[in-house]
Amino acid sequence: MKILLYSEQVDEAEVIKNMILAINSKLEVLIAANVNQAMNYANVDGPFALYLLDFDTQTDINALGLNLVEMTGKRPLIFLGREAILKDLVSDELFHSHQKNNKLLKPTTRADFPTDLKQQIDTAIEWARKEEFDESIKEVDPNDYLPMKIKSFFLYESFPYDLYLAITTKSYIKIISADKTYTHATLTKYSRKNVKYLYIKKDDQIKYLEEESKKCLKAMKLAKPEDKGIYLLLLRAVTILHQFILALGVTDSVLVLTNVIAETIVNQYKSQISLKPILKSYPTFYQGVASKSLLTAFIAQAIAWKVGWESNTTKMKLVVCALLQDITLPEESMAKANSLKSEFIKGHDARDIEEYKVHPLKAAEFAKQFTNFPDIDYIIEAHHELPNRKGFPNRPSSSRLTQICAVFNVAQHIAAELDGEKLSDIFLQKVTRPMIKTHSGGHFRDIVKIAISEVRLK
Repeated sequence: MKILLYSEQVDEAEVIKNMILAINSKLEVLIAANVNQAMNYANVDGPFALYLLDFDTQTDINALGLNLVEMTGKRPLIFLGREAILKDLVSDELFHSHQKNNKLLKPTTRADFPTDLKQQIDTAIEWARKEEFDESIKEVDPNDYLPMKIKSFFLYESFPYDLYLAITTKSYIKIISADKTYTHATLTKYSRKNVKYLYIKKDDQIKYLEEESKKCLKAMKLAKPEDKGIYLLLLRAVTILHQFILALGVTDSVLVLTNVIAETIVNQYKSQISLKPILKSYPTFYQGVASKSLLTAFIAQAIAWKVGWESNTTKMKLVVCALLQDITLPEESMAKANSLKSEFIKGHDARDIEEYKVHPLKAAEFAKQFTNFPDIDYIIEAHHELPNRKGFPNRPSSSRLTQICAVFNVAQHIAAELDGEKLSDIFLQKVTRPMIKTHSGGHFRDIVKIAISEVRLK
């Protein structure tokens, strides 16, 4: 269990550290001597059971404390300093941020300082054991748990079930308790440590998917085009859909959810008849398979309308292709790749790269189960193909790439470039204009021209 000690008094900090280790030799104490070091420790080396903050400095330690709480969640804080300083510098907001917060008065040389330190350390550690750490570690049967991409939890502020991190193949630690508020910083902390999945009990996941699916269905049916949260709602629905398919396959519930998502997207675009307001309102902070799917769907709608397609079934078909195209990717970041030479492919291990090469084929297998939308398996299988036979995985001639293939391929290519990026007309032109050369054959030439005219903010 770890403690973060912030103090700019180097020698005194070492004395306090030794006192803490004398109290409990199993504790690990990290000393930060400046704000950047403290934030880096909190972000990378946590979780910490408590923070011990020395106010004997010119630095705004109150602001540091608030930032630590915001970034890593509420936990005990011990405020170290002389009584007058603490009274002036510790804000009510920070002092009352946790029920176990307390003041520890200087000087450290007073006779009863070690006793006071021990009492406060013991109190904080006891809370930590109960709430988050040692008692949350358990030996488990991995077959009783299912992985969920950590990316999906950025769409929530709390989760209805306990979430676990795998420490070893059979040892899991609970890092987020059911129905407790967490911050995006908590997830970012683990993402930066290359954590890709959190784990949930199998029974809990099935309940969660069913409950969230019902919530999304109800919300989409009630949603209006002008609702500010419509795109976040769709992102949540697409994320749930992907998790549902990967966990349980293509069930009746999956088919219902897919249809309602597709109808909502088609109707949302119909209410705008333009990409401009959609791109201006789109939440670009979110990036990954779900987001690229949604962007692809809207861009494909824009092109389809401009081409003059009136069939609602065709527009729905494009959306379903968008939802399924990247569902089997081994890594979220690979959704931004548009070729086998992409920078988003480099750096991954050989196994993941092989999975990327065949992901259109695997996604097409899922698509075959959506019998209401014939031929979408071919569109998905060919979604990375190019008219110059430089795509993958099959490299067919341009004559075999139909107009709807061209529409979808161009849409997904642009969506991959836009996903997670700050949008501007200059950036959009930088993305679309090179496609005049790379997508120049067959049906692609005219589709690219339409895309260039439609994908803009002004």
